[in-house]
Amino acid sequence: MRKNYHRREFLQLSLAGLATLAGCGEFRGGTLDDKITSKNQILNLYDNIAKDTGEAISDWGFSALIRYNGKTILFDAGTFPDIFKHNAKVLGADLTMVDIAILSHIHPDHIGGLDYLLKINPDFKLFLPNDGNLGGKDEFYAEMDKKYARGYLYRHPNTEFVEECTEIAPGVVLVATTSPLAGGFWKYPPYENEPLFIEMPELSLALEGKDGQVSLISGCSHSKIEEIIKKTRKYIGKNVSLVVGGFHHLPYSSEYVYNIARLMKDELGVKYVAPTHCTGEKAIAIFKEFYKEDFHYFGLGTKLLL
Repeated sequence: MRKNYHRREFLQLSLAGLATLAGCGEFRGGTLDDKITSKNQILNLYDNIAKDTGEAISDWGFSALIRYNGKTILFDAGTFPDIFKHNAKVLGADLTMVDIAILSHIHPDHIGGLDYLLKINPDFKLFLPNDGNLGGKDEFYAEMDKKYARGYLYRHPNTEFVEECTEIAPGVVLVATTSPLAGGFWKYPPYENEPLFIEMPELSLALEGKDGQVSLISGCSHSKIEEIIKKTRKYIGKNVSLVVGGFHHLPYSSEYVYNIARLMKDELGVKYVAPTHCTGEKAIAIFKEFYKEDFHYFGLGTKLLL
């Protein structure tokens, strides 16, 4: 059974531009007041994949700001607080309006900017994967839990650790997975059989649209993007239409990536893809070639309609 997070009044976030491309739009520039449009949309705030970014600074890491049914959701927070702050400013994103923040996993290229968010916005709800390193429930950290309150790493009182797939607001689902492949490239092919596994908890974000379509946002897909898609489909009971974010295909061969692209499109029913960050430029090019007009660029500063 999915559980609902209590509704409350959420602030509005004004983002720029509007276009439509086969049910999933990509746009840049212009202005559009939220009172005029109710379109759900996602903005890339922090990324190493970048082109035509203007004053925004590209850097290794990932962060996305999402407007969904009047809610403002931050998914990951990049690496450096100063770059995170700068990009939010030049891209017109007011982080004081964030209602929900989600960290996909503990790696520093996804959590660093949270320090800045905590300084300017104490009122958001923070969702973390159930990782003992973040203060979550973990037998190894039982003694530490006695000394520090849960969420001690960021000392944020409104923190919830997510251990399983959970609907935190109507149509907003956190997909919890655990990866045996977390860490540096040495834990990936050709070294995937090395006993260096740490089983890192990871969260992805699924959003159900009014048209019944499901968009899935992943931070790094250490749990493997295809496994995250499968778990999302099983929990929500619908196909995933759009997958956005890091697929972590940087360590893999072209043949491996091509097979995953085919699996996602032909067997898992993913209509659109927007890979970025740790997917790697070679893998991104493969997805672009395979998905053709259903591929969407999603580098730094890009906005997509959901």
